[in-house]
Amino acid sequence: MSPSTLQNRLSRLGIPSISLARNGAWLALVGAVHWKMLADILGTADGTAHAWHQHNGADRASYVASRLKAAQAPSGPE
Repeated sequence: MSPSTLQNRLSRLGIPSISLARNGAWLALVGAVHWKMLADILGTADGTAHAWHQHNGADRASYVASRLKAAQAPSGPE
């Protein structure tokens, strides 16, 4: 099957962009499964799965910790 044939078939099914569908699938997967497990299951490189994990917002705990650290930083002399 040629790429254009596949694109036409997917368009008829309501998937206008293969890259957007692929990116959305990656984001959904890394949101549901730990990136390391996902790399092992899909057979992708750890770096690829970790990069998608970072694009998805990464570890929410580290985000909260960074916000707490920023809030505790003194803004001037006390």
